[in-house]
Amino acid sequence: MAAEAGTGRTPLRFQRPSLPPAEAIERHLARSRDARWLSNGGPCWHLLRDALAERTGTHCIPVASGTLGLMAAVAAVRSAPPARSRAREVLLPSFTFPATAQAAMWAGLTPRLLDVDPDSWHLDADGLEHELRERGDDVALVLAVSSFGTPPPPDQRKRWERACREAGVPLVVDSAAGFGAVAADGVPIAAQGDVEVVSFHATKPFAIGEGGAVFTRDAALCERVELLVNFGLGADRSVQLSLGLNGKMSELHAATALAALERFDEALAARRRAAETVRGAAHHSLAWQAECERSTWQFVPVAYPDATTRGDAERRCGDVAETRRYYLPLHRMPAFAGAAVAGGGLAQTEELADRLLCLPMADDLTAAEEATLAELAATDARRPIAAHASR
Repeated sequence: MAAEAGTGRTPLRFQRPSLPPAEAIERHLARSRDARWLSNGGPCWHLLRDALAERTGTHCIPVASGTLGLMAAVAAVRSAPPARSRAREVLLPSFTFPATAQAAMWAGLTPRLLDVDPDSWHLDADGLEHELRERGDDVALVLAVSSFGTPPPPDQRKRWERACREAGVPLVVDSAAGFGAVAADGVPIAAQGDVEVVSFHATKPFAIGEGGAVFTRDAALCERVELLVNFGLGADRSVQLSLGLNGKMSELHAATALAALERFDEALAARRRAAETVRGAAHHSLAWQAECERSTWQFVPVAYPDATTRGDAERRCGDVAETRRYYLPLHRMPAFAGAAVAGGGLAQTEELADRLLCLPMADDLTAAEEATLAELAATDARRPIAAHASR
């Protein structure tokens, strides 16, 4: 029998994914069983596509993973007319998960790393505008990120979109953990930029094991993405696009997503209530991402005053709760060590990466577990904490 969480023997897990009940999944999967159609746009895939499109007000393509969706999105905007075939740079924040850069590199682009805003933790709009003015002819694409599933403040998002529009450069937004979030001006994750991608991986708030979705308001771009994730094959079964891949979502995953969607608003509300409890109890020295109340809370990112205090907090958590450090900036990783850095440097990224510590989150935290997380946030980072949470 596993030890109870937070007793000093087994810490509160960093993430504790939960799937819908098997009977809820089977209720949807029965359509695919009856049709004997298990992939390639079967009945569950079509129902999921329509449900996600209705929820977000966009066109939607469910895909096998967020990363495959991001690869298809990048390739779609790169090849859509008027394509900037000679431009090879992609502007993106260093403060992101590796898949953001890898998707662009897969399409033959070269990363150029930008800093983030110190308050929102998203791509710095001043830096983006400067790079597009100075290097516009070399820039093929901008890849922004909704860090930690939090929508950027509307003014910041509008500056991204305006700068890209004026430069004639497409804007792809990687919002991996953001499905379900809505910005302060009512724009949902899914309606940012030219195309936006989310993940339904097991570690995300909307968890189905593996999967994701690509969203766009452009019907032609949607059709292009759908071609790309099906090997570039057209209706006549001939290859229409040379850069194709197999990114189709299976019927089993689509059925799981349909079942998850039925309970998602309740699960998201539970995460937000738990996060509000933690934030409400937090020590005054801690800082939070701007507009994080709109986040989906994949986990609880906390900014400590400095790297030393962050390290003290990490040790203090000990065997009480698992923690992680996100994001390790791309420029600190061997695979991206040679990437060009924008002229403004990465000072905010460096500081933020050294201060951030991420605490656990789940759909079904108990009251005792919430109390432990609140105490972890409330106590001065250098003081020990007693383990008292239980499941």
